[in-house]
Amino acid sequence: MTEIPEHLLKRSRDRRAALGLGGGDAGEAVSAAPAASTSSAVEPAAAASTPVARATPAAVEPPTPEPVPYYVEAARRRKRVPVWAMPVIAGMFFWAPVYLGTLELPPVEGGPLAAGEEIYGATCAGCHGATGGGGAGRQLNGGEVLVTFPDWRDQVAFVEQGSAGFIGVPYGDPERPGGAHIGGDFGNMPPQSTVNGGGLSRLEILEVVLYERVEHGGEVLEESELLAYIEALEASGEELPAEGPLPELELAGVAAGE
Repeated sequence: MTEIPEHLLKRSRDRRAALGLGGGDAGEAVSAAPAASTSSAVEPAAAASTPVARATPAAVEPPTPEPVPYYVEAARRRKRVPVWAMPVIAGMFFWAPVYLGTLELPPVEGGPLAAGEEIYGATCAGCHGATGGGGAGRQLNGGEVLVTFPDWRDQVAFVEQGSAGFIGVPYGDPERPGGAHIGGDFGNMPPQSTVNGGGLSRLEILEVVLYERVEHGGEVLEESELLAYIEALEASGEELPAEGPLPELELAGVAAGE
């Protein structure tokens, strides 16, 4: 630091006194200036020694989740099946067949007609149709079976032997309206009698023929000669022969045509 000479300081004081500026000590001002300059020189150094705070990175906001589809939200809100209901649901698999069985039509009352219905469903419906409308076999309903077989004995004979017993020849009524039916001209009906390789006894054939004539042909049950024959057979206790002519029985009542 440079020191100011005394004579210059005195001159300065005199000059200030002459101008009426007071007798301020220029030396004090000068000496204060270096102090100030020294202070100012020290402050930047102190400031330089202060560590600079690092900038804090801005917080990153998490991505906005995608909206949940309405059907997923509805499934989440839907009530779950309570645990106590599970045995009930499981039991429905066993109860349902029983319930469906109650919706079926009641079977025909017992007797030859009911037996014939059961035989027809198991043996004949596959070809002639459940309602007798035909298919692989000829039509029976709408009275067709009675047109072909006015006599029930002819129908029994055809069911026993099948088409094989009438190949190339008429069966039933040869004067049938619309032309006689010839064995083998409409498929080949297999024989149904156990004697001819089928699965039905002679009594079962009588019963299924009765069902076809009444249910599909429209024959009145109470006036059926075949029904009277079956009842007379049961009353007599006579056994039907496996083959050959049917035994002659005395028929009684309305069913015999009296």
